[in-house]
Amino acid sequence: MAANERTLTEEQLATISGNMLQKTLIDVSRTVGKRIFWELESGTRIALTQLRMEDESLVRLDLSLDHSEFRGALNFSLFRDSVLALLSGLGNTLRDENASLPVMRMLDESGQATGDRRLFGVPGVIAVDGVPNMLVMGRPVAFRARGAD
Repeated sequence: MAANERTLTEEQLATISGNMLQKTLIDVSRTVGKRIFWELESGTRIALTQLRMEDESLVRLDLSLDHSEFRGALNFSLFRDSVLALLSGLGNTLRDENASLPVMRMLDESGQATGDRRLFGVPGVIAVDGVPNMLVMGRPVAFRARGAD
């Protein structure tokens, strides 16, 4: 890792991401929330924010949605309910001093854990016509903060 790069802990990333999900999807008007949902549903990656860290490095946070495994008709209300369930579970896990944040690392072709793809093991579970669906949060690529230019 270069001297001007910093890596966030999983807990820091989950906390920041959860706060940004709350601000971007829950604390906004229903009209704004629906617009964002429609963009995500269509495959658009949304740049949420760039955070300036204490060491002056910048962290860019993007949001995307893979709903290919969703069973049933996904709509804004179901998506919002999933996000609320995810945020509730994530908040409870992060506040519990005796709990550790479960993180699942993706495996490469040889079965070794990769450092760049992870899922946080705190799902937002909802049922659609009796069929359970879950929303999970992850990071698809290496997540490093780079020093500000």
